[in-house]
Amino acid sequence: MIRDLMPSRPIRRLGWYRLLPSLLSIALSSCALAPPSSPLPPVATLPAAVPETYRLTFEHDDARHDLIAALRHDRHSLRLALLSPQGQRLLTLVQDAEGARFLPDAAFEPPFSADWLASRLSWGLWPAERLEEAFHDSDWRLETRGQERLIFEEDHQIAHLKGDARCRVLQDMEGDYRLTISPLDTRTQTTAPCRAP
Repeated sequence: MIRDLMPSRPIRRLGWYRLLPSLLSIALSSCALAPPSSPLPPVATLPAAVPETYRLTFEHDDARHDLIAALRHDRHSLRLALLSPQGQRLLTLVQDAEGARFLPDAAFEPPFSADWLASRLSWGLWPAERLEEAFHDSDWRLETRGQERLIFEEDHQIAHLKGDARCRVLQDMEGDYRLTISPLDTRTQTTAPCRAP
């Protein structure tokens, strides 16, 4: 079952896709990224959900790449596995009461921290009110406009997320990439139509 991801209903697909593209962008361009991480809401504040799988289309400059992301979480931990289209595990992120960390199964050395990836993941996963609580007394802020989310650090816009459960688009101004996220039918390896602008 596909659920809406944005403010009114706590959903869990947006954040990670923003991370994955950055990850790709960095790996593909051989550039190291060390941007700041936003504050993280506690995992216990994220409503439990069934595991979900997505096809990610990452666009940077004139390059386009596809990945698969598997996400599962409950009130104790969150786990994100990033896979190649052939199913090779590239990276696993875990976030729990002890913080965020990568498992030692990575196929490469990530050019960013687990905290950085987890913070980007949280932007799309957590309900708006949880993000606002986490950002309180920091340089970070969230603006919502219907089904859109804008993330700022001070007055600098970092990212723009828009779309619905069939197709979500993340525009990362900081990393200069666009990520499109579509639900993946693991039985047929097909995606739902993606029509977000």
